[in-house]
Amino acid sequence: MRRVLIGDVLALAAYLRAGHHAQAERVLAEAHAAHRYARRFGRGHPVWGNGSVMARLGPGRLPVALDAPALLAMGAACAALARWKLRPWLACPAPCLYDMRVFRYGGRVMAEVKAKVTTVDPVWSRVCDEAREAIASEPLLGGLIHSSLLHHSSMERALAYRFSLKLASGEMSEQILREIADRAYDSDPELGAAARADLMAVYDRDPACHRFIQPILFFKGYQAVQAYRIGHWLWMQGRKDLAYFVQMRVSEVFGVDIHPAARVGKGLMIDHAHSIVIGETAVVGDNVSMLHSVTLGGTGKEDGDRHPKIGNGVLIGAGAKVLGNITIGNCSRIAAGSVVLQDIPPMKTVAGVPAKIVGEAGCSQPAVSMDHKLTGCVDCD
Repeated sequence: MRRVLIGDVLALAAYLRAGHHAQAERVLAEAHAAHRYARRFGRGHPVWGNGSVMARLGPGRLPVALDAPALLAMGAACAALARWKLRPWLACPAPCLYDMRVFRYGGRVMAEVKAKVTTVDPVWSRVCDEAREAIASEPLLGGLIHSSLLHHSSMERALAYRFSLKLASGEMSEQILREIADRAYDSDPELGAAARADLMAVYDRDPACHRFIQPILFFKGYQAVQAYRIGHWLWMQGRKDLAYFVQMRVSEVFGVDIHPAARVGKGLMIDHAHSIVIGETAVVGDNVSMLHSVTLGGTGKEDGDRHPKIGNGVLIGAGAKVLGNITIGNCSRIAAGSVVLQDIPPMKTVAGVPAKIVGEAGCSQPAVSMDHKLTGCVDCD
């Protein structure tokens, strides 16, 4: 590997800052050729010598007070020397908080400087902190936690890895599924936002959840919902057969059957998640909580819009069946084991077979309080 002298960096940085990109790129190419010639024949190139950038461009001089453009130029010079050429989307290394993006237009090289604000992700930061603590307390899980969490640069990448690991089979490899998930998260930032909202919902509402890492690693309800979201993204892209494959694998692996065409809002918490069924035209609002064996289904063989529309903040108890193209009002409660066949107004509690209104919802946010008692619940404002 060729050693790069600091003089080469300063010389190239001075030319980049002055805007002489074409000459800098030509000298880089010549330096690379000289280096290869010297390695092959054991002597300097007859024209370009030993490939010294400083010798070709002259000693570079940058201001004593290194301002942002000077730091940008130095970072770009380091990256260019490492790669032997100026490349598109050339980013300077940390701690510089700027990007140099180099484009070619008609043989010319043009530089664009854009400020980049450091992204803060408190949810992912906490996940990583908890992961390190978990390894310290249980070293045997180090391999699992490193591969699933700490090895990745973001929550989206970690979820893509879990998606591919869980749903891979002899019919579809981990690599293909990982590429699908990465493409989905890169194309639609709402997938990452929904994943964080779902994670916070599980942590806030499930008394068995004590850390952020638990749903990502161990809770099949959370993992199934994130896999459904990728399947839904595929469906919306018109890739319906691949979306059906994801639905099939989610059903086989997690015991959760959510049609990829169903629309599910953010902040969904499915506790235990066994035997959940959500039909094709169902709509689930934001901040909904449901327990195992819930069905949002149809009532027969009719086609078209045939599944329930669940409002925001609704709590659905274990084993409840909501059937047909009906509407469940915001912040309502459906008691465990109920069969709901007609519209329910907002802020009501229903129970029975068939379900009937038995009272008010008991509080402003029943899906957050998770109180299933018909006598009412503690207000959760």
